[in-house]
Amino acid sequence: MWRALISIIAIAGAPSSVAAQTITDPAEVVSHLKLWSQETGDPVYYGEVRDVDARSKRVGGHYQCLALAFIKYDGGVLQYAHKMWSKSRDGSCHYDDVTSRKVGNHGACVKDSNAGFGKAVGTARMTKDNIDYEHSTFRTVDLNTRRVGETKSCIPPKGASAGLYSMRIVNGRFQIITTRPLAYEVNIEPQDPHNPPTKPVF
Repeated sequence: MWRALISIIAIAGAPSSVAAQTITDPAEVVSHLKLWSQETGDPVYYGEVRDVDARSKRVGGHYQCLALAFIKYDGGVLQYAHKMWSKSRDGSCHYDDVTSRKVGNHGACVKDSNAGFGKAVGTARMTKDNIDYEHSTFRTVDLNTRRVGETKSCIPPKGASAGLYSMRIVNGRFQIITTRPLAYEVNIEPQDPHNPPTKPVF
């Protein structure tokens, strides 16, 4: 009985256990992510992009709000979709307000009915209903070349990317730091984009 009870407790505590760890091995990091190509739903991770000191690599203050979906992982290449927008005047990212947020940063070759290219105002909606994830060219985290961003398939001849400084799970956050330099941080617990978080995720 006690052995069964301990097993139940261990399973129930698994997400918080992962959140408490620092994981730096790329394969293990990816193993904790929910990929659209493997899920019936469309899990989205919410967080923020933060400034990074170029010399010390110390993560600084807020840069943009962030919604992130991981699409597929194959051969050391992680495909992702993202949207970035500014905080409101009240200092909140308002993840639940997906229609009036003016999104200015998203994948250039993602087939997204809510992208808002040109003068159109894109929205923060991140679902399989508006993103054709099976027929889009996504940005990638290439662990082989250590580059992050648009591929040459999207923007020839060389793509448009930054170097990868680190990718890890730390303090309950998935974090990528690029040589731009910026840190992309999201809560390691994915959310249903049809019911996005109404409170800060950190």
